[in-house]
This record gives sequence, C-alpha cells and structure tokens, in this order.
Amino acid sequence: LAQVFACPGFCAMGFCLTHLFESGLLVLNGLSILNEKRFLRKYGLDKPSFGEGVKNQVATFLFALRTYMRLPIVGMNLLIILLELVWG
Repeated sequence: LAQVFACPGFCAMGFCLTHLFESGLLVLNGLSILNEKRFLRKYGLDKPSFGEGVKNQVATFLFALRTYMRLPIVGMNLLIILLELVWG
C-alpha cells in the first residue's frame, strides 16, 4: 500500500496519482470558499437558478459544492494531511 502512494517511478517525473488527487482537491477547496456576497454577486453566480445556460449551471454547481460537499471535502483534506504526514 505504501508503494501505491509513494510512486517511486512516476514521482521522479513529477507525476503521481496522489498529486492528481491533491490538485483536484485544491481546486475544490478554492471553489468552495468563494464568497457569495463579495465575489459571486458581481458575476450573477450568487443564486442558483434552474434553467438553461452555462451561467445557471455554474451557479447551481457552486451552490451544490458549498452545500453538499462541505463534509466530504473536510474528510478528503484530513486524508491528504495524514498521507503527507505518514509518507511525506
């Protein structure tokens, strides 16, 4: 199990499965902390509205991310922190 996370052959090139997971988690963290009042309101993404259009879909996705993915994101962050502490 340690070799799955260590990836000795791929990490020499800077590519590893855990690095992809970490980068995706960083993007989710960034999207989940966007402030509705200060940032999203400027672009009309503060209120989710169901309908057609990319803007409505992005607003609904951001709302769902902040609402439903809060605890899973915290769990994934804890998992990455523990993996980094144990395996470096």
